[in-house]
Amino acid sequence: MKNPLGRPYGTMKEPASLGWKPERANKERFAELAKQAGMSAASFFDLMVETLEIDERGLPTWVPQESDKGQLPIDKP
Repeated sequence: MKNPLGRPYGTMKEPASLGWKPERANKERFAELAKQAGMSAASFFDLMVETLEIDERGLPTWVPQESDKGQLPIDKP
């Protein structure tokens, strides 16, 4: 039987609870994006992780590069 929110029932291999506490506004925005996509938040999260574009560092392309690596922290006490 197909779940109307995108994932067929009984197809999860190892379900896990995230246990994170994001900012409420971000959680609500994520849930709204999932709803707009016609998916549950869990299915939307899985799809997002499975389709992330990864750069040469092994990180999502939207993670900023460290431009001050190897420099002394002159603005810190």
